[in-house]
Amino acid sequence: MSSPLLQPVWVLGVVMLIESVLRWPDRFHPLSFARIVADRMADKVHPSADRDALQQRISGTLAPLVLISPIAIILAIFTNMAEFPLFFDGLLLLVALQYQSILLRAKKVQHALTSNKKVLARQTLDPMVLRETASLSEVGMIKTCIESLLLRFHQQYVFTIVVFLLFGPVLALSVRLTYDFSHCWNIKLKRFRYFGQPCAKFLAIIQWLPLRMSAAIFALLGNVSHAFKALRALPASSSTHQVVLALHGGALGVQLSGPVIYDGYKKRSTKCGGQRFALTHDIQSTFNHILLAKFSLWALSLFVVGALYGLSQ
Repeated sequence: MSSPLLQPVWVLGVVMLIESVLRWPDRFHPLSFARIVADRMADKVHPSADRDALQQRISGTLAPLVLISPIAIILAIFTNMAEFPLFFDGLLLLVALQYQSILLRAKKVQHALTSNKKVLARQTLDPMVLRETASLSEVGMIKTCIESLLLRFHQQYVFTIVVFLLFGPVLALSVRLTYDFSHCWNIKLKRFRYFGQPCAKFLAIIQWLPLRMSAAIFALLGNVSHAFKALRALPASSSTHQVVLALHGGALGVQLSGPVIYDGYKKRSTKCGGQRFALTHDIQSTFNHILLAKFSLWALSLFVVGALYGLSQ
């Protein structure tokens, strides 16, 4: 247990438990402050979308470097000098893992839909997603809620854990900040079509394999045959997002993806997953699936690291 190889797994287990029960309001969370800073930075270095596309891409490359590099350097020095480095490793991971607020908001959406309060459900869902929600039907809101839960789980939670175990808490937090900045400067919005490309492409590259692997592993917790049948039905050029949704939609037995409206423009995506439309109780099924996936993720991490520790003896 005292082996340096095993310590990150025990830290991870404690932090995952704390994150699942801690009610940390968004307005007081460090990542919320970071998103505000990112918005202010964009206002200064990207005042207009009419500038040359190359100039926008250069600004979009430098902006996250300027914001993240000083923080990463200071935190790396501090954690290396700290008397109790594991405590600060856990604290940084706790900040980087922020996901509970998404689950709580999704539960409010579920409760509103169950109570037939569609307007309240739409208002609660809106801050959780980038797409326009005003025209969404009840099925559309349910599907959107499930998609957001699944994509954010893999991008915010699972990928952050993978980076933490492989490279440590500072890089895990840096990657999480990059992810949040990419949401602030989302390329689906006309203003950030070019400015947000560097962050979006960087994340697409580093997440391509881990997200596909994690989605495939966690699909094993549901209907395996339907999950991989849905995956095989996808076009070869499908994005990582589509792969994640297809696997989970097949495992849960519900249809996901499809046309979405961003910033007034409709983006057509291939419908994937199961055959039937999503129902309100499928949100609860998604919660259960995620909870089981969390435990499985930690158990798998313990098994892999424990096996490596055993081989090293």
